[in-house]
Amino acid sequence: MPADGRDDDSAAEESDDFVETYEYATEADVIQVEEDGPEEAEEEGAVAGSFSPAGDVEPGTPSAENTVFVALGVYIATLVLGQMFAGSAVYAPTTLAAITATVAVGTALCYGLFTRTDPDT
Repeated sequence: MPADGRDDDSAAEESDDFVETYEYATEADVIQVEEDGPEEAEEEGAVAGSFSPAGDVEPGTPSAENTVFVALGVYIATLVLGQMFAGSAVYAPTTLAAITATVAVGTALCYGLFTRTDPDT
């Protein structure tokens, strides 16, 4: 657009010529879309943005490794949120001991509950 505020139509005409002249598309740049029938889309399984996994979800008991990772995530999240709201007082030895004990007891109770209950319920 020129300084006087007029629209310059010649610039719009030249822009198409510019793309044709200087835009060299390779095979990697070209996206080809193929229309799949509904039967093919169902066979593919889960894709990004879908809500159902490719396989069936079967209930089971948690492993100790999964429980440790969840407990570690809860512990770190508690420390981070505590530091955000309470400041450095969260890192006092008594507060750290209380947080550690609470997460450990909660993890043990949940692990015990989920390993003792029947996954079919």
